[in-house]
Amino acid sequence: MTDEGRMGGLPNGYEPVPHQVAGHMHKDGKAGMLRPCGESGGKLLKPVQRPPKGQREVDFYRFLNAKASSMPVWKEFQKWTPHFNGVVELSDKQQYIVLEDLAARYDAPSVMDIKVGKQCWDKYASEEKIRTEMAKYPPQATLGFRIGGTRRYVETTEAYEVKSKTECLGLSSDGVFSTLKHFFRGHDDDLREMVKQLRCLLQLFESQTHVHFYSSSLLFLFGGPSDTVQHRRPCVHMIDFAHAYILEEEEACIDDNYLFGLRNVIDSLSMLL
Repeated sequence: MTDEGRMGGLPNGYEPVPHQVAGHMHKDGKAGMLRPCGESGGKLLKPVQRPPKGQREVDFYRFLNAKASSMPVWKEFQKWTPHFNGVVELSDKQQYIVLEDLAARYDAPSVMDIKVGKQCWDKYASEEKIRTEMAKYPPQATLGFRIGGTRRYVETTEAYEVKSKTECLGLSSDGVFSTLKHFFRGHDDDLREMVKQLRCLLQLFESQTHVHFYSSSLLFLFGGPSDTVQHRRPCVHMIDFAHAYILEEEEACIDDNYLFGLRNVIDSLSMLL
């Protein structure tokens, strides 16, 4: 073990988050989401990305914390995001955002990441970046969203089915619908509750003109049989804010890109009921 406290590329005392389904994974020398070893609840650590993306996400969380108590719109947004607990630097010399582990409330969490919006690049994107994003998943331009990954608990086998980011990028429009149907199979009540929550979020986006989101995701979570017995409700949260832009007063306008995607997510899920 080195003086920097790394073992197998991980900082001492930390392990990869087992229920992470999208985003940067902790492998191949890249920093990914971590949690304290053996942690069954509490917090997870998300690596701060290279500037300006990483600092923008940190600033967004800090802005929410600062403004939520005085402005209703930011208080409402804060309800949809994981609790923010600051930034730390671990022994790998990497800074991490300390966030609430949304899956920790469940014994057997099923998790799905959906990236919202027909456009994932922001106003500062280069022509090359735009071309790359457009080519990454062409159906997103009409669907208004894409599935980033899923991890579904299967009661009969007491194991998880995983659909990776790479697999999801290969889905056709019909394949997206089939994946959604399979993910929620046997969980109509959970799905119904999540659609209800999303309609509340839709009301927020139909009126708010304060912030625009690009390449932001919705995280869907529900539990297994023991979680149902314990009445642990399913939930949907907004995550990933490296491209969240708080607007000046003269720029204020509806976030049509996110709104288009959110409506399509709701419509697609509602078709399953």
